[in-house]
Amino acid sequence: MRLALLAALPFAALVTGGAAPQREPAPFGGAWMACETYQGANICAYTLMVQRGDRVCGVQRDFATNAYYTQRFVATAKDNRAHIDRICGDPGSETDTYCAGQAPAGAEKVGWGLSDQTLQTCGNRLHSVKDGDSFSCASARPGAGLPKVRSLGGEGPEPEDKAWMASCLRGED
Repeated sequence: MRLALLAALPFAALVTGGAAPQREPAPFGGAWMACETYQGANICAYTLMVQRGDRVCGVQRDFATNAYYTQRFVATAKDNRAHIDRICGDPGSETDTYCAGQAPAGAEKVGWGLSDQTLQTCGNRLHSVKDGDSFSCASARPGAGLPKVRSLGGEGPEPEDKAWMASCLRGED
């Protein structure tokens, strides 16, 4: 019986072209992070995204004015660009709207807000570009943007943000 199966393998490879069907790459699936030392502490900014088709769900964290700011976002990808369609999180430069379930009592804006940002991958780097600004990978400064990393280590998002990313990818945002 084994001999018959081994003999059938070359025929099956011939019929299927010899390879499994290729899945479309997801350029926005993964993690990007950069760290620096600020007042003796290691400060890291990151973006973590999952992608299915043209739908991208992500969590990002930045450090500014002596505080971390975390946002969730939903984007639409096309080639190496993903336009952020809606965003929420800690109010700051990226959004003025808290995410539902995370707002402090009395918060005025809760839910999704709009964004004027597009994410662009250039090789293994992620850049954030304001809508209307011209940007090309060829003219990007070396070292600009966040480098892609295999892991965020201990810097990753909170468990509720990870759970949100999974539900977002299912379209339950």
